[in-house]
Amino acid sequence: MPPRTFALDLLSRRSSYVCKSCLDSLRTASARPWLARSSSTAARGSQPSPGNSKRTGDAPNHAEFQRILTEEFERGPEPTSSSGDLDVNYFNQEAPGKLRRLRDKEEFGEVSGGLDSEIETAINDLEKKMITTAKMLQRMEKQGERDKADELRKQFKKTLRMQYKGKTGPEAEDYGLLRISGFSGPRQRPVANLNAFLARDSVVKGGIPRSRDVAECWKYYSAARKTLAQAWHNVPQEVWNFLWMILSWEGDGVENPNRMQHIYILAKDMQAAGVPLRDSQQLLAIEAMFIEGWEEEAIEAWKKAVVTLGSKPETFTDYWELGVRMCCLHGDTDRAQRAAETLLRSSQPPNARILLPIIRALAAKRETVDQAWESYTHMRTLLGETITIEDYDEVTAVFLASDCVEYALQAFVDMMFSRAIDVRGRTRLPLSVGNHFFIGKWLKRLIGMGDLEGAYKVVVFVQDKGITPSPIQLNGLIGAWLRSGSAENLEKAETLAWGMIRARLDHVQSRQRQDPVRFYKSGSMPATAKTEGEPEFVCRTRATAETFSLLAENYCSRRLHDRLRELFEVLNQAEIGPTSFLMNQLIRSHSQNGEADEAVRLYETMTKEQNIRPDGHTFLTLFNSLSVNRLVQRDPDLTKKDIASARRFFRDMVAAEWKFDSPEIFAQLPRTILFSMLKAKDYRGMIIAARAMKELFAFHPPEALLIEMASGAGSLQVRSKRNMERLVGGRRTIEALMRKHRMELIKAGHPGVQMTEEEKLNELHDVLEKLILLKAGAHNSSQEEVEPLLEEAAREMGVYDIVVAKDADQIARRRKLGKQTAGPV
Repeated sequence: MPPRTFALDLLSRRSSYVCKSCLDSLRTASARPWLARSSSTAARGSQPSPGNSKRTGDAPNHAEFQRILTEEFERGPEPTSSSGDLDVNYFNQEAPGKLRRLRDKEEFGEVSGGLDSEIETAINDLEKKMITTAKMLQRMEKQGERDKADELRKQFKKTLRMQYKGKTGPEAEDYGLLRISGFSGPRQRPVANLNAFLARDSVVKGGIPRSRDVAECWKYYSAARKTLAQAWHNVPQEVWNFLWMILSWEGDGVENPNRMQHIYILAKDMQAAGVPLRDSQQLLAIEAMFIEGWEEEAIEAWKKAVVTLGSKPETFTDYWELGVRMCCLHGDTDRAQRAAETLLRSSQPPNARILLPIIRALAAKRETVDQAWESYTHMRTLLGETITIEDYDEVTAVFLASDCVEYALQAFVDMMFSRAIDVRGRTRLPLSVGNHFFIGKWLKRLIGMGDLEGAYKVVVFVQDKGITPSPIQLNGLIGAWLRSGSAENLEKAETLAWGMIRARLDHVQSRQRQDPVRFYKSGSMPATAKTEGEPEFVCRTRATAETFSLLAENYCSRRLHDRLRELFEVLNQAEIGPTSFLMNQLIRSHSQNGEADEAVRLYETMTKEQNIRPDGHTFLTLFNSLSVNRLVQRDPDLTKKDIASARRFFRDMVAAEWKFDSPEIFAQLPRTILFSMLKAKDYRGMIIAARAMKELFAFHPPEALLIEMASGAGSLQVRSKRNMERLVGGRRTIEALMRKHRMELIKAGHPGVQMTEEEKLNELHDVLEKLILLKAGAHNSSQEEVEPLLEEAAREMGVYDIVVAKDADQIARRRKLGKQTAGPV
């Protein structure tokens, strides 16, 4: 194909295209026609390279063309004379020895100029607009309006520059108007899609790419690669630079997970196209090659670039740091150390943290661990006071991963005591280090960093040194393992937890000076898995109630009801009193297992016989165990039992001494109570519960809760058309009840315009009671008919003194508000 051309230098791009009016003004009698010259070139099938698009004698150079264009624009177009039509046949060589006759001049112009019809039309339209504008300005000058013409000329030039200023990168670099030309036919579609992407105004908006820009850039470029490979020379340098800028971007929170893969492919394409890479691009391409699996080839490319990249001040540091990282990952620690020494001995400020990859590579092998420690001490000396806690954390993590716990402990001691204590090689640790407080700080830091395996190695190491870790730290490790959710970590957590339970049982046995407990003989202790090839770790830290709670919660969430029952049997033998948390987990487990009666029996046994004090979570669990909350298909007989059970639970809840401990339970418990009674159709119990919770919980039903109760309990669970209609109907019902309440206030003498906060809260309670009566079909009943029924329900629910008698002492004594629940729901 002939060289790629484009419109006017106003588009900030060099081009060999010359507009027709300029050619006519430049053409002389002795010059050969440009059309005939192009025709002969096309007939020969020659395809000049992109770098030789401007031939001597064919067209004016760039500066001369700019001058001619400026003069043409300043003075306006001159009439041109046509030399007559030429009868010329046009041919194009599409394959060696194969010529195809072109239809007309338009197709010849498209083939010879590398421009598709869309670009040709745009150029012609631009020429016509410029000629029209020049004529208009020329007429204005002839009419004596030179100043106005000059002003319009400047404004027109400014508009053109703004319209074709192109893309601007993050470092204010100008990419011009980005477009790939020279492709036609069916294969041109992916290139057209790429061009459309490059032409978007939203791409790299503000100079910074977005995650969407990166994803779509690779989408369109990867689709066009096969077509572009047929004529790489048609891709302009600016397009390559723009693609590299987007696909290599990793800053400002932009997600680019396949960055190195994209860079590797793009660099190969640029090499195939003969496009030279900048120094920074070469370094990034070498790194991408290494990460994509071509490790030896990348290292060889890095070696060959030592003269160019390794000696330039701009790339010196990046070059040698890249070599250190690659050689360490490849296992060539000797070359990595030499590269690091070259970097550290240079005149540029050394970055001693380049030794971290060397420390990691040396510590991975048992025979070079001592060298890793020497590299760490060297780095620590070079950093001096600038060493950070993160540096120490990384060093300790490296030695822990390599099972060199003693070196890791020494690094942590260096951080805590400024290298004043040496613990290496000691059988017993110094008192300042060998205590569970100091070890607890380390374990807490490791668990917080997520290095759970390293924390377990520390537990084993310090116990071998005669230090028993605190149960608080081990419970934290068990909880972190359980929260991770992986099967391997769950097994490790159970193994450590049951090891602590064994230590607790051994302690009980030793304290009582009795024979081994029957629990061991019965074999009911769950077997824990042992890792093959590793010695069994016998934990000496004794389990606490928190240890049992962690296992109970995990077994309950995993619905391992039998394991939970075994855990409670062990709890009695360990002589640890059950807590309300453990009781709640067992109640919930029975309820999930379909044993609601057993759950209630367990609650009554543990609260009355074992004197366990229930809390808000206990009653939330009990209300959730009702059949109306468990079963999809309602059973009328079970629903009747639920009414009595719900009233009994409410009576116990009011009588028990407990306080709300979190905003979550403060929001969940009142809602669960109301909906449980609504599902069971205990409307009298609902009204009494709402009145009692107003006094004891400071509960005020929010409007959203009222709408949900009016529309149905499940109306918010699924966003379907039916549920949206139910919600709309519920809102209308609540609005009607609010209007009714305000009309009653107006009849009682209230102005009905402005309401105090207390009056608004009372309005919500009144609307709630009106809604309950509406659902019960008793909205037309008088107060005298309803109140006796409510008093009977209040006595049954144990709140007569609170709801009916309004005993201030009883209300103050039964309040459940805690420090964290001092506001309305």
